[in-house]
Amino acid sequence: MLFVTMEYSAEISIGLRRNPKEALNAALSKLTTTIEIPGNLVQVLIKPSIYDPSLVGNTEPELVRAISHTFDNLGPISIIESDNPIRTTNEAFEKVGYNNLVSDNVKLVNLSEVPRHSLKMSGHYFETLEMPSLLSEPKFFVNVPTVKLEPEICTVGGGIKNLFGLIPERDKRHYHSQIDDVLLDLLIAFRPHLTIMDITTMVIGDREAGVTKDIGAVIVGTDPVAVDAFCADLLGVDPMKISHLKNTFELGLGEILVDRIRISGTEAQRTKLFELCRL
Repeated sequence: MLFVTMEYSAEISIGLRRNPKEALNAALSKLTTTIEIPGNLVQVLIKPSIYDPSLVGNTEPELVRAISHTFDNLGPISIIESDNPIRTTNEAFEKVGYNNLVSDNVKLVNLSEVPRHSLKMSGHYFETLEMPSLLSEPKFFVNVPTVKLEPEICTVGGGIKNLFGLIPERDKRHYHSQIDDVLLDLLIAFRPHLTIMDITTMVIGDREAGVTKDIGAVIVGTDPVAVDAFCADLLGVDPMKISHLKNTFELGLGEILVDRIRISGTEAQRTKLFELCRL
């Protein structure tokens, strides 16, 4: 009998627990991929997803608190977000409960209000872009998105889409028509060292309906493309049919073939997670 050894090119780790802190700890403890910590760090940057604080589907503050505690030994922590047409960052932080996360080592930063400089981009959409200067400083960057269906923008929103909120312009809607190229530039310029997908709850259908389902999961990985691909597969969406993910894969920026992604976690957890997330 011939046995074929599967060669994995990426890894994601599943934490499925009763609260965000326990789920995060479980996922990180199973991750075998080395998390690269840059030298000469200035700070740790944490980017949650809080586009509309009046709707469901925002990153759970208690997960961000747990992440802050996990990495506070690396240096000062900034939780970052930018303004958008429906709210300011300060309003979003307050309404979602992020103000309670502030401590001596943790601050909230509005990217639309800090100094900027012109940054050379990879040229898929932007040749240069005025971006917050702190994004170019030596940093450990943790992306903490949620996963939700966004059929009018990018099919499935996840970690790569969450990078859109790094752009400090308040009204970024004019980029939607070429969102795939915009996201490519952002991923190349600001690739996260760690992506922590918040699936503590999942949005069911249209966010404005306010319907969610308790999942209790956190997905962790160092390959942001693989994390998004796995989460798309959780929702029953073929990652190859998500254009911005397909583009990243073709450029060698990450893995979207799910059978080449190592899933660290028990088989029971994986089975339960798929059962919970299939809408």
